[in-house]
Amino acid sequence: MIRSFRVRGKVQGVMFRQTFIRACQKRNIDGGATNCWKSDDVLITIEGSEKQLYEIIERLKLNKPINSWNATPVEVIELENIIPISEQEVTCHNVDHFNWTPGVEMYL
Repeated sequence: MIRSFRVRGKVQGVMFRQTFIRACQKRNIDGGATNCWKSDDVLITIEGSEKQLYEIIERLKLNKPINSWNATPVEVIELENIIPISEQEVTCHNVDHFNWTPGVEMYL
C-alpha cells in the first residue's frame, strides 16, 4: 500500500522530515518527505503494509511532538494523487546524505 499526505503544523526547521524517514526505516518500510516552502507544510509518501502505515499516520494525527525539537503535526490530509517516493526530497534511500543536526531524540 502506498499513500501520500500533506502535513501541517510545526513541521519545518524542526527535523520533521528526518524523524518521519527514520520512523519508516525503523519499520522496514519506504517513505519520502518534501518541504513546501510556500505553505510551511511537508508532503510525505509512505509505502508498506496497511498496519505499518496506520501506525505512523495515526501517531502523526495525535498533535503531539514527534521529536525533541518539538516537531508537531496538527493536520494530516491524505492526497488524491500519490507522489512517487523517488520525487521526494528526503527518502529512506538518501537520508544519510544530508547534514542533519545531531542529538535529536525521535519519538515516532
